[in-house]
Amino acid sequence: MFEVKCVVVNSKVTEDFVCDFREGISNDMLLLPNSYFKVKIDGEIKVFPPHTAFYFPKYTPFYYTRTEGDYIDYFIHFTQTDNSVTSPSLPVGRPIYLTDPKKIYKLIEIIAVENFFEHKNRTEILDNLMKTLFLMIGEPTRSESAKPHFSELYDLRVRIYLHPELNWNLEQVAESLFMSQNNVHRLYKEYFNTTIINDVINSRIRQAKEYLAHTNYSISTIADYCGYNNTEHFCRQFKTNIGVTPKEYRHQFQD
Repeated sequence: MFEVKCVVVNSKVTEDFVCDFREGISNDMLLLPNSYFKVKIDGEIKVFPPHTAFYFPKYTPFYYTRTEGDYIDYFIHFTQTDNSVTSPSLPVGRPIYLTDPKKIYKLIEIIAVENFFEHKNRTEILDNLMKTLFLMIGEPTRSESAKPHFSELYDLRVRIYLHPELNWNLEQVAESLFMSQNNVHRLYKEYFNTTIINDVINSRIRQAKEYLAHTNYSISTIADYCGYNNTEHFCRQFKTNIGVTPKEYRHQFQD
């Protein structure tokens, strides 16, 4: 059972901010900075990028501070009577790279609201929300987060499926990630067992299916909305992947 003691979201600090607890604190702590920051690990202060979390059980020493520029973080102080959820999942005092930070920050905001108001089911709701939070954070840490550039490529994949209509160009993607095209292609295929091009096509076809099934947009309009500047190319690619033309697919939902 989790008991939430304190939840802080979008906390901003001053230039001289240093958090140094050499004997830890009496509660467990989950720290999730939304900007660059420094943490002491094995006696050495290291810089970490935004969306890197740290878990410190009670009485675990920790030290962190800001780097140059603005510093914003989320953190939760809590206690737990059953360690079965967190212990196998989250490393102690080690970086945990968030693969879907927006969703996690939103969940923390929900936890903050639930923690603020007293109501009948507050304890049970907070316990389940905290379990969900730890499962979401802990799932990728077993192997993926240790892989080079995994977080950046995971975020890229999410953006592709959220915005299939954009012009996804490998050269531009590689440049934005400060990586070579060959390296981006190799790692993406290794991590997700597919290529960027295949994900772009799949995301566009998936969105096209939604438009065809649930709107009256013309085929050419749907092609444009899904990132195709050529309707014939869209129709050919749709049939190759689905087995029927866009028009035939739409008829399935009109009978």
